[in-house]
Amino acid sequence: MEEQTDSEIAVTAQAEQATPVAPTAITGEPRVDETLRRLDELGELPVTEHPGVFERVHGQLVEVLGELRSGSGDPQH
Repeated sequence: MEEQTDSEIAVTAQAEQATPVAPTAITGEPRVDETLRRLDELGELPVTEHPGVFERVHGQLVEVLGELRSGSGDPQH
């Protein structure tokens, strides 16, 4: 078994202490819920790609919430 370097030990300790991601909240609006589920992919992506995901999610939420506010959204709600 190889010895770990200090930096490898630190990374391992951080990973073990990482807080698990909370499940995505259910809002009752299917389009909002689907959009929020896209945040679940952040754990699989490098941090450098997170801003793009946040921008897409934000844009989709603005669109859906704007439709809901104006009354032109999903007729179920």
